[in-house]
Amino acid sequence: MKYLVLGLGNLGRAIAENLVRIGHEVIGVDKDMHRIDNVKQTISAAVCLNSTDKEALNTLPLNEMDAIFITYGKDFGISIQTVALLKNLGIEQLIVRSISPIHEAVIRAIGVKEIMTPEEDYAAIYASQSMLGDLFKHWYRITDTHHIYEMVTPRTFVGQKISNIRFEENFDVRLTGIERPQVSKNLLGLKQTHYKVLDKLENDLIIEEGDILILFGKMKVLKKLASL
Repeated sequence: MKYLVLGLGNLGRAIAENLVRIGHEVIGVDKDMHRIDNVKQTISAAVCLNSTDKEALNTLPLNEMDAIFITYGKDFGISIQTVALLKNLGIEQLIVRSISPIHEAVIRAIGVKEIMTPEEDYAAIYASQSMLGDLFKHWYRITDTHHIYEMVTPRTFVGQKISNIRFEENFDVRLTGIERPQVSKNLLGLKQTHYKVLDKLENDLIIEEGDILILFGKMKVLKKLASL
């Protein structure tokens, strides 16, 4: 899939690089050339332009994108102007960072349906990390109640078949994928670890040490997993 990320501060950069990491194409946009330089080696493409300039914005392949992220976190005006221009250009798949309750009310009035609330999300991430400790890797909000968690495989799961663990019955959580580490050598002969995503999960698949589990469920399930 193809995504456009407008604003390459901490949040925008993290979104762009994580989307690329799992196999998507991402164009990052910012008016700060320093931020462009920081990501041009880690995402598909990076463009320096002002997103409040309609002509400049229209040079981007907007209609080819599956979704556009607007991640500005400080400037209320830039975010609103960018959203308004994109809506005027007929772009519907917008995911916008909420800066304040007033800002959220305005962008919802313009017609934005998907809102990011990173401050609230951070609180949930902190809670998840507190419960899981070293097992915690990543957290993604899907709805107000259900989330996706990436966690290192607990030691008690290593060597077991998926069918024996029975994630849904025992932990009220769904296993949706596994990231399995693969070691290869680069052009210099140095060993590098990358992760292959296993999304076809057969019941007889054996969990290995170092696997990262991709789980879907409510936060309360972490209490059970943390106790393993």
